[in-house]
Amino acid sequence: MTDLHDFHANLELQHIYLEAYAERYHFLRQFFESYYCYRHHLVTRSGKADWEQIFEHSLRSKAARPVGNRKLLVRELRLPLSVVTGKLKVLVRDDELSIDSLKQLLDEHLDYVILTRDELKKLKSAGLDERMPAEYYQQSSGDYENADVRFRAVGIEFAS
Repeated sequence: MTDLHDFHANLELQHIYLEAYAERYHFLRQFFESYYCYRHHLVTRSGKADWEQIFEHSLRSKAARPVGNRKLLVRELRLPLSVVTGKLKVLVRDDELSIDSLKQLLDEHLDYVILTRDELKKLKSAGLDERMPAEYYQQSSGDYENADVRFRAVGIEFAS
């Protein structure tokens, strides 16, 4: 069964590659999610990607840990979609896009966390739902390329 999951993950990688190569970035969210599900074996009994399982698989914030009602929780990309897409665009721009470089990028930077709806509102209010704070991009910062800096900026904590 693992081979089938790897086959589907590779198929999603190829979809992402083709979309990125054609510079059609607007459908990437669904391909990213499918890739993530297949990569982590989050599938239905019939073998389809099952984003609902992300809620059980992913790291929860401290506030989200005790919440049992799924409707009070949201899945959020650890790095905003625009940041992951930006990293992909750099590969395209620098003519370094390949299936292997794409896989490496996604395996390093594509991850989900589970937040409460109130925590998501905090991110949105701070303007950090689709971007990272400046410290993330500053090599001199202790938070350089730290994916959790946007959550810390609004007081969202994760238990280790």
